[in-house]
Amino acid sequence: MYQLNESSMVTVNDRSELTIESISTIDYYMEYYWHKYGDPRVEPFPLMKSLQPTITILALWSLFVLYVGPRFMSKRSPFSLRPILIVYNLTMSLANAYFFYLVMYYYNYGLDSFMIKFPTFERIDLNTMSSIRMSHLYLLTKFIDLLDTIFFVLRKKQSQVTWLHFYHHLTVPLIGWIHFRLCGANVVCIPFAVMNTLIHTIMYAYYGLAAIGPHMQPYLWWKRYITTIQIGQFALLFAYSLYFTLFQEGYHFMFSVNIVIQSIFYFILFYRFYIQTYQKSMKKNITIDITQHNDATKKDL
Repeated sequence: MYQLNESSMVTVNDRSELTIESISTIDYYMEYYWHKYGDPRVEPFPLMKSLQPTITILALWSLFVLYVGPRFMSKRSPFSLRPILIVYNLTMSLANAYFFYLVMYYYNYGLDSFMIKFPTFERIDLNTMSSIRMSHLYLLTKFIDLLDTIFFVLRKKQSQVTWLHFYHHLTVPLIGWIHFRLCGANVVCIPFAVMNTLIHTIMYAYYGLAAIGPHMQPYLWWKRYITTIQIGQFALLFAYSLYFTLFQEGYHFMFSVNIVIQSIFYFILFYRFYIQTYQKSMKKNITIDITQHNDATKKDL
């Protein structure tokens, strides 16, 4: 854990008086915009002073998983990575379970998400700063999640790098960074954090157990229900987004626009994934069963 002190804190009153003319447009939106309009309490945190490190990480990750990685693996055998996958997935499951506990603890079991008046940046009491530090650490786990895709590529599971998977892993850390940088104590992220930590606890546990070996498959029949829960998550987030948009006080319009659009878009993506993955699979299995039954009947005749 890192500590904040008065000398490292950037307050509202002591921000540098830079002019737009003195900096480039890129520099303005990478750093100065957030310095001017963002939450000064989070600026000293790792990765939070400028948007550039986040953009760089996501750009390099995208380049690897879409272009460099597949070409690097094209003439190579897939890496097994079984011990790494077991440790990684089970560790991430435990980490998300811990963050679920922390979110419930710091945000009154999620009920603070209905306190939708924009908070003041002047609050630096122990409880507020503890919750902000916790939120920042949780945000950093979204960058660790990027390893999911890298492991797919190294195992030559490129078919699992779907548009849904890529978009989800790209936008969550980016949007999370923007929300957190604008206000470290914003309530918009609370419903997402409550549901996301719980779902990821289950999801990473599934993948950790699956990595142990094929003999675990009989006990992993519940995979499809993870997607079902994710669909429900974004349905609930959409309902919350409407409430937030109608009754929030003082938040930047971006918060409302983002949560409404993203909850709808994610709902559609996960629903389409569910239909394509499970409904078509069920129809295929039914067709196979009918064919096998007909063949058996013909033999009997």
